[in-house]
Amino acid sequence: MTRACLCLLAGMYALQLSSFVIVSNLINAVFAVSIALMLVRPLRLVGFFLAGLALFAGAAHDVIDSRLASQLAGDSILTRVRIVDFPRSNGQSVSFVAVPVENPRLPERIRVSWFKPPVAIYFGDIWRFELRLRRPRGTSNPGDFDYESWAFRERIGATAYVVNSRRNHLLDTGVLGMTDRLRARFVRRVSGLMAGSEHSAVLAALAVGARHLVSTEQWDRYARTGTSHLMAISGLHIGLAAGGGYFIACVIGGLLGGRSNVHETAIVVALFVAVLYALVSGLAVPAQRASLMIAIAAVAVLRRRIACPMAIVSASCMVIAVLTPLATLAPGFKLSFAAVVTLLWLARRYENAATTRSRPWTRIAITLRQLGTVQLLLLFGLLPITVIIFGRIVFAAPAVNLIAVPLFSLLTVPLTLVGFLLDGPLQPLGDQVLLLAARSIGLIEHIIVAAAAIPWGAHSVPEISGVAWMYIMLPVVWAVAPPGWPGRHLAWLAITAAVLYIPAGPARGCVTIQVLDVGQGLAAVVRTQNHVLLFDTGPSFRSGGSSASSVILPFLESRGIDRIDRLVVSHSDLDHAGGVRAIVAGIELGQVVAGEPLSDLTGTFRRCRAGEHWTYDGVGFHFLHPPAEAVYSGNDASCVLQIEAGPYRLLLTGDIERHVEAALVRARAIGPVEVVVVPHHGSGTSSSMAFVRALRPAIAIVSAGFHNRWGFPKDDVVQRWQAVGAEVLETATSGAISIRMCEDANRVQVRQHRQERRRIWHE
Repeated sequence: MTRACLCLLAGMYALQLSSFVIVSNLINAVFAVSIALMLVRPLRLVGFFLAGLALFAGAAHDVIDSRLASQLAGDSILTRVRIVDFPRSNGQSVSFVAVPVENPRLPERIRVSWFKPPVAIYFGDIWRFELRLRRPRGTSNPGDFDYESWAFRERIGATAYVVNSRRNHLLDTGVLGMTDRLRARFVRRVSGLMAGSEHSAVLAALAVGARHLVSTEQWDRYARTGTSHLMAISGLHIGLAAGGGYFIACVIGGLLGGRSNVHETAIVVALFVAVLYALVSGLAVPAQRASLMIAIAAVAVLRRRIACPMAIVSASCMVIAVLTPLATLAPGFKLSFAAVVTLLWLARRYENAATTRSRPWTRIAITLRQLGTVQLLLLFGLLPITVIIFGRIVFAAPAVNLIAVPLFSLLTVPLTLVGFLLDGPLQPLGDQVLLLAARSIGLIEHIIVAAAAIPWGAHSVPEISGVAWMYIMLPVVWAVAPPGWPGRHLAWLAITAAVLYIPAGPARGCVTIQVLDVGQGLAAVVRTQNHVLLFDTGPSFRSGGSSASSVILPFLESRGIDRIDRLVVSHSDLDHAGGVRAIVAGIELGQVVAGEPLSDLTGTFRRCRAGEHWTYDGVGFHFLHPPAEAVYSGNDASCVLQIEAGPYRLLLTGDIERHVEAALVRARAIGPVEVVVVPHHGSGTSSSMAFVRALRPAIAIVSAGFHNRWGFPKDDVVQRWQAVGAEVLETATSGAISIRMCEDANRVQVRQHRQERRRIWHE
């Protein structure tokens, strides 16, 4: 069973790591071949591998095929939709998942955003909306959250925003099934009982799997202490609920003194409670896994069979993978099953460690030591997965979980579930129980806040490549190998290497320029051997976020960069300066240079001036505009920066327009370059023919949003650059574009992130 499960998963993950275009006609053929191979014993495992390949391919094809038709992208459409999950507030914007009502032209699931909705939005509402539609698409950068992967596994076929108009109208409310009504009622109950308290968010997450109330800061605290699993309804919570059901059934059965087998009845009750809790929780993958494991174990016990724990895990994994292949993409799937397998492995190792002949205090000491060891082994055993998914090692997790998990298990979860059940006429009593649960959360929060403040509690790991993978994989050996195994303690050296690991920067005389994919805006990270310069900070959004928080800072973290030596903000437009506040708050900063005063900058800055020159590690930097004696504002105030590595030049132009371009040409301040970042995102107000001819670049980069409303880059602008022999690359289609220039190299190296990291779900 275990080998079959591993082969099935291998087939699914092999396709997830590929960029093949799925051919629908082959899916059924591959699946038929897999069934045939399963009937031949020597080839059975190959059959499971092909079955995993075919199942995932079929599910992927269904999602990709159901996406919004290209001809509808960018259109506004009036349609009825039903909100099928709890809306999440983000600043002044609300986002939610909706399904169209009787509109076959639209995908089955749409993610909708509404800026400044005039009324509150609720789970189960039916609205008539005017929606502006798009196909699901995100930015593509190193270290970036893969939005398209998330939309793919959530089966989101389109994104949209509500066009504020009089045609938007609420048609009906509370259109929910029984389970969802229970969930919505409990969320309203705890929100009213503890208005404004973060504890209500945790209670809603624990009881009904509703995590929309959890703030970003709260998520960050839990993540930095390795306790995020406490807010997910995991196997622990399902197991506690099942255990409580079993205990109550045994007590009632014993009091009634029935002749039937109380133990078997209690097992059935425990299974019923586990399944009911999983349904109420929203059926996340950990809840599915736990309820399936309990069901398989219950059937085995009722049939007087001894079931192998690893076989139970494997069977549960196969059921979920076969029924919902896209669930294998979710972090919860990987972490949930990996944690259970690790715990089972450790249970076998320590099953005879404490003997019944030991004194009580000795047994307690041995048990506490084992719990601490298990937490440490979980940290090491799950290290590769947590680094790949979250990019960090949480050293505080073993100590925090050693305290938090028992408190959650013995106090918070039981009190929350009892409070949830005490409803209706018993609600006043249930509310008091929920308040007790909230107090226990407050106690745990104190521990989490203290642990999150420890400087060494969490360590961000830069993006792993090459031999550095050994640093991440070796700790697993220490977790799974028995004590005394040769070389086992090399894992500690590997942990040290992982903490100290920083990806190598360019050599002296070399420079890398990453023009990041920030949507409709500009941000370029320039790195030499020992210095980092950031040119522009990308846009800010009406919801309150910015691309600096979602793109630039994660990128810098993925490269092990913790300081920006010089921040250059070309001018004050929000698509260039929108992320200044997040950059100032999120990373150590050296000098700040700008073309105009910046409202979001609390510290000092100086203006860029033509003629200023400096050198970083053998790489030259020159400001070409604006002149010191001239006064410019708006786009024409943009700093123009030229970077030189030996014979190679790259020009960063901001949003300068034709007037400034003509001045640069007349002054002969510019000449041929290898790479230019096209002015003003390819607008028709820039890229004059004289300017283009003066530069004659090999590569022209346009930083603009995908299908932006201005239609940038303009066709005639693209044609001008192409006419002088330039290859025009767009961040909208290429993702982050990396340029590497070295004084002793034969050519300029160019890499396009979206092409290199493309997967089957990417556009």
